[in-house]
Amino acid sequence: MMTACSEPTEIIFTNGPDDSGTLQQLIDQFNEEHAGEIHVTWQEGARLSNEYYHELEKAFESGTSDIDVLSADVVWTSTFAQRGWVEDVSDQFFANYQAEAFVPAALNSVSYQNDVWGVPWYTDLGILYYRKDLLAQHGYSYPPTTLTDLSTMAKTIQDATFTKHGYVFQGGNYEGGVANACEFIWNAGGQILFGDLSIDGEEDQAPILTINSQEAIDGIRAAQQLIDDGVTPADIYTYKEAESLRDFKNGDAIFMRSWPGAYRQVLAKDSPIKAEALGVAALPVRDRDKQSYSCLGGWNLMVNATATEEEQAAAWTFIQYLTSEAQQRTLALSGGHLPALRSLYQDEALVADVPALGLALQVMPNARLRPVTPHYMELAPDIAWAFSEALQDNLSAVAAVESIEGLFQAALVANRD
Repeated sequence: MMTACSEPTEIIFTNGPDDSGTLQQLIDQFNEEHAGEIHVTWQEGARLSNEYYHELEKAFESGTSDIDVLSADVVWTSTFAQRGWVEDVSDQFFANYQAEAFVPAALNSVSYQNDVWGVPWYTDLGILYYRKDLLAQHGYSYPPTTLTDLSTMAKTIQDATFTKHGYVFQGGNYEGGVANACEFIWNAGGQILFGDLSIDGEEDQAPILTINSQEAIDGIRAAQQLIDDGVTPADIYTYKEAESLRDFKNGDAIFMRSWPGAYRQVLAKDSPIKAEALGVAALPVRDRDKQSYSCLGGWNLMVNATATEEEQAAAWTFIQYLTSEAQQRTLALSGGHLPALRSLYQDEALVADVPALGLALQVMPNARLRPVTPHYMELAPDIAWAFSEALQDNLSAVAAVESIEGLFQAALVANRD
């Protein structure tokens, strides 16, 4: 027990920027509730996921990191666990949480080799935003389910209204480009799987490597076709979330692929788009017989393995606070983030205020993780680069897929040596 003159345990929490201001409000509330016991300072990281990762990597590898609690992209768990950067929190997790309380895909993202390395904070998945008003004005009562339907609708509306773009997504050479590339490939029936032979070192284990298929080629080609048809801007290879949001919010695009957090931004006070004019739907597929898949995004909360016992205890208290139902509801309402707790998807009032939750409930079972491997951050740039080059027409769809496979094969060999 702390004495009257005891100083609070100071912990550092790192996370990327939060434009909504919600996170700082939650931290301030926590500090007020735990005054004299724990004080949290937010150390803001880079906005882009891959840049933030390299900041964390540098901090951990230097051995001088003062971080106690960190947010981590769902694809980083195996890397952080294998490198010993984060604490195994299996005992604390099962003592304080019920596994079934979490969205299964979110819970899977904190698991590696049968241990739990963090707690799901909020989740994400790719969804289609569309101008419901423009579709209705031109006789379309439902959003497109295939890319062919999307292209037809877009060109019809573009010709009639002179709207600049039909469909914008994230084709930039960065982590968001990986998510979009995966979705185009998955929604054409392809897969991206990578078996990491360095995990158990079994020489006779066959590598799990699936990318070079006709379906994967069809997926990349479908993205290229959108550009050729004038539905997607030729410079889509430069687009990240901000550029896509800019075009859609300004009325320069009819359809947009983005994350649920964009919903609130589209309807900001300075936007000409009103709530009744905005629709959300599952991502379109290449062919009608294909299943629609979305890339699982989101963030988990983890504890630095080198933090002191006192700091780790305080960190765990803070994690429990941020992952509580009350705080997850606040993040959904004010920040537009999808909760990691299943119960909130049954909250009718919350779903009414955050429509993306209703769609997510339907789409989440078909959300997929990007390739799971401790070497993910070495491989992700290969996918992003090949996708971006294909969108610039510097690579054919065949060459893009073959390039990714070749780079993956090289990584398999390097990881066995």
